[in-house]
Amino acid sequence: MDDTRAILDLANQFEAIAAEGFEGRPYRDDLTALAQRVTAQPGLAPRVAHALGIMIGLIGESDRSGRFAAKIAILREGAALLEG
Repeated sequence: MDDTRAILDLANQFEAIAAEGFEGRPYRDDLTALAQRVTAQPGLAPRVAHALGIMIGLIGESDRSGRFAAKIAILREGAALLEG
């Protein structure tokens, strides 16, 4: 798997966890575990955090009503874990 594909796959895993949290399911343990897995790989965390930032921006731009604010907050939480 190439780097870009791996970055996107990991960002999508964060998004899936955020979707679970958005739906009211517990998410924090999974979010923390994924962030730890990513930060354990040198140089990967900043790239995944950047991808999450883009994802957050895209969701925010398309969500004028704020319906997905909780999902965005969880994604920001994940990005913050990656930025240490």
